[in-house]
Amino acid sequence: MIQDEVWAKELLMQIDIVSYPHTMDKKARESIIKRITNMLPKPPAEPPKSAEEQYQAQLARMKGR
Repeated sequence: MIQDEVWAKELLMQIDIVSYPHTMDKKARESIIKRITNMLPKPPAEPPKSAEEQYQAQLARMKGR
């Protein structure tokens, strides 16, 4: 029964992906995108920057780089 449930979830996900371009409802499109992006792996967190690196990054943002 669990295998059938997993298979059904995968099938529904494939149907959502195929029907995405034809879906006119904005909320439905957003929910499809959220479900797909939530399944993607998250990038690793950046290591904390030193005070000097933070200062240089702030200067670069102020200068528009």
